[in-house]
Amino acid sequence: MNNTRRTLLRLVGATLALSLAGAPAFADPSKELVDAAKAEGQMVWYTGLIVPQVVRPLAEGFQKKYGIEVKYATTGDADTVLKLTSQARVGKMEADLFDTPGTAIAPLSAANLIEPYQPLALADYDPMFKPASKLYSGIYTLFLTTTYNTDLVPADQAPKTYEDLLDPKWKGKMVWTDTRGVSGPPGFIGNILQTMGEEKGMDYLRKLSQQQIARDPGSQRVAIDKVISGQYEIGVMTYNHHAEISKAKGAPIGWVKMEPLVANLGAIAIVKNAPHPNAAKLFLEYLFSEDGAQIIREANYPPGHPNVQAKIPAISPKTGNFKFTLLSPEVASQEAEPLKTWLKIYDELFK
Repeated sequence: MNNTRRTLLRLVGATLALSLAGAPAFADPSKELVDAAKAEGQMVWYTGLIVPQVVRPLAEGFQKKYGIEVKYATTGDADTVLKLTSQARVGKMEADLFDTPGTAIAPLSAANLIEPYQPLALADYDPMFKPASKLYSGIYTLFLTTTYNTDLVPADQAPKTYEDLLDPKWKGKMVWTDTRGVSGPPGFIGNILQTMGEEKGMDYLRKLSQQQIARDPGSQRVAIDKVISGQYEIGVMTYNHHAEISKAKGAPIGWVKMEPLVANLGAIAIVKNAPHPNAAKLFLEYLFSEDGAQIIREANYPPGHPNVQAKIPAISPKTGNFKFTLLSPEVASQEAEPLKTWLKIYDELFK
């Protein structure tokens, strides 16, 4: 793997990733910003997040604090890109903010449809949440790893390492989502190549392709539900927080620290020529404040705020003590490297 690709990924440990020296000093938004946002009175948010779990609580908390209405529309990344480019074409932007697991950043940046902005509230966050480009801000980092059905697989027999997935006993008994992004098999491939190197990594992937991993057209949540139901014994590239949430409800599911885990950054950005730019900026200040981070925490996501611990400590590298590879939005475009290469490998070996 060349140096350019290597610079696009970060392999980090818990203490490096999410801990900061010194006492945080978070700044309140300026009175000028608050007044300008209140004058606009509302903002529009295109979101792929779960509305009752996190979107609605954030919107209600922001409106309660500032009296500014948050309107939101549920959209997938492809739909977000299509809507915003269409609105730009006719010269009438409707959205102020959009969130994305990463894939919308590159195409919308290329179309000059993102307004760079870095919230003051991000000052003491880890650098992974605030890129130098200021094109987006990281809301949280989600972690993908291997899960297993605890009724079918005893904990001491569950695969613990990537090499363990090559055991013949798992052939035909594993599933992953057919997602064509860094949160799916292409991200797994990228992690392997970054961790093992090109030659050893490709040898490993060729062997893994013989394991007949089922490709499910649904989301990571669907894949893990099929492990819970016993349709498959092992889930690959599934979210550790999904496993913890289901386990707390009595589901027979466990997850392993298959290091390095894959980290997927949830990003949010301001739309260029947004109709309510000040309300959007103020919302980001709220989102990244301790108040916003507490809502993220209650939604069972690992918050990035250095003062707010994950509700389930095990899912965060800071409190769960595991290493991960961050696959940032910069590598998430299907039309560019390195994801383009990872997709090609996926199609050649696993389709």
